Amino acid sequence: MKGLFNKVRNRLTRRRYVVSTIRKSSDLYETAVFATNFFYLPRNWSRPDFLIQTPEKDEAWDHHFRLTARLAVEYPGRLFEEYLAEFCGPDRAPSTSPPADKS
Repeated sequence: MKGLFNKVRNRLTRRRYVVSTIRKSSDLYETAVFATNFFYLPRNWSRPDFLIQTPEKDEAWDHHFRLTARLAVEYPGRLFEEYLAEFCGPDRAPSTSPPADKS
């Protein structure tokens, strides 16, 4: 598999990440962000911290480079929430309100 890989060190939290974009099939590209250890080896290969799937190569590469640049200077959790809300629509964004009481 061919793809893009970038090592990123977050300046605020000093955590290390790898941003990876690969071609999963003929019309599906996947951009994933993995939390890593000191040697930039992902802590969990099967579960990325953040994942976006796109149908076009150019769109996937844009996501890759935008995530790489922002991840270096912003808080990761907040970045992932904002990114989902901005690029994937409000219906896929995580809920920040507490769950409703069912009693």
